[in-house]
Amino acid sequence: MALRIMILLALLLAVGVAEVRAASPQDVLAGEILSRMSDGQSVYYDGANIVGDLNLRALPGSRAGSSLQLINCTVSSATFNDLTMNSDLVLWGTSFGNASFDRASFQGLADFANTSFQHSSFRGTSFAGPAVFDGAIFRDNTSFEDTNFRQDTSFKETIFKGIADFNYTRFDSYTYFSGAQFHQEALFSDVDFSGALDFSAAAFAATANFFQSRFNAASFNDAVFSGPAQFGLAKFSGLSSFGEAVFAGEAGFNLARFSDAAYFSGAVFQKDAFYGLTKFQDIASFQGARFDGNLNFKSGSISTLLFEKATLGPDSRINLNDTDFARLKAHWAEITGHVIWDPGAYLALVSNYHGLGWSDDEDDCYYQYRKLDQSHKRWGMSKAIDVVAWISCGYGVRPDYAVAWALLTILAFALVFWRGDGIRRSAKPLYEQAERDTVPEHVTFRNALFFSTMVFLSQGPIDFLPIGRHRYNVILEGILGWLLLALFLVTLGRVMIR
Repeated sequence: MALRIMILLALLLAVGVAEVRAASPQDVLAGEILSRMSDGQSVYYDGANIVGDLNLRALPGSRAGSSLQLINCTVSSATFNDLTMNSDLVLWGTSFGNASFDRASFQGLADFANTSFQHSSFRGTSFAGPAVFDGAIFRDNTSFEDTNFRQDTSFKETIFKGIADFNYTRFDSYTYFSGAQFHQEALFSDVDFSGALDFSAAAFAATANFFQSRFNAASFNDAVFSGPAQFGLAKFSGLSSFGEAVFAGEAGFNLARFSDAAYFSGAVFQKDAFYGLTKFQDIASFQGARFDGNLNFKSGSISTLLFEKATLGPDSRINLNDTDFARLKAHWAEITGHVIWDPGAYLALVSNYHGLGWSDDEDDCYYQYRKLDQSHKRWGMSKAIDVVAWISCGYGVRPDYAVAWALLTILAFALVFWRGDGIRRSAKPLYEQAERDTVPEHVTFRNALFFSTMVFLSQGPIDFLPIGRHRYNVILEGILGWLLLALFLVTLGRVMIR
């Protein structure tokens, strides 16, 4: 009985060991793969552990005519340097330790989706067919420097934990980096994106450098730039969209060129945004954008700038010095107090509002221009004239100022005539009714106010006469009346006729 139990336990143990072995990865020698590919055979493994250095450069002539498919495999070391692969390469879900693909040429599909790389390099590699890196993880620095992607390329939701170097790379067709994560520097200097580009919802934790790159229909919608974003000297053709993007660091677009529409609506700039010497040949939309830092358009060229409902921080400044803009659509109330003082910039804005037909904005901007211009002048005749123009009629755009001064003048002289007892009843009243009305020897304030008003508007009523030195007050009020009335009519006419 005991012997039977022992035999049964041994059988169960053997079955368990067999199941463990069956579940463990299959060990495959790298030499076996090379041997089969040397014979022109296609290679396919799923869940295998590749033992040894998979050096495909050792193939005859460094050429592979058959396909290689390693699905969910583990490769400690692989070398594809200088390899020409004429068939498909599928490495879906495979985990690499050290992998080098420098100067390799892939003529068919190159599928690296969900692949993991500890150390990797793709310098000078050529992808003639589609290249897929969706969901791949690069755990250390990786380089695609001077690589050429001739067909559709996809890095959707790829994670770069080290530096990602794509400098001098060419993307000839559609390119997708949507949802990609760059934990360290993302280097894309002097890159050609000839096809449509999608960086939507990409996350850049450090510097994102796209200096002097060339874009065609690029989308960075909802992208997050946690570090500095450098697009200096970049050239954008086709629609370029940064809608709802977040720039936590400085946004540098100095000397960039936008041949078609540029869309920054809803974007958030938490630090300074630089567009100095930038050229927008089509519409540039910043509608609803938020600027916590400064916005610099100095010496830029803008066809049409849409800036409605953009919000500016309390200390934010807009630099429009020497900026050439044909049309800027932002109400003065939205940007007043933020535009850096420059006479040319303010006059350009006045002309801009005139062209748009926004009369109130034109007046407000001109008023602010004259006020700032006055504040920068030294005391002298020119500044004195400016002060008079400001107080009397708001530099010719505030007719209510002249009305206020007219009312104040009438009231002041009425008080003078009343308190100084400066008018008397005429011996020949103008109207019969006046003969029946009893007028006191000393006039009331009501009489003085009536007399002052008539003097200001034309001449004093003949049923009241000034006495003594108040005759000179009548002359002075009459002169002021003519001047203020003329000033009011001129200012009102300027505003109404326009």
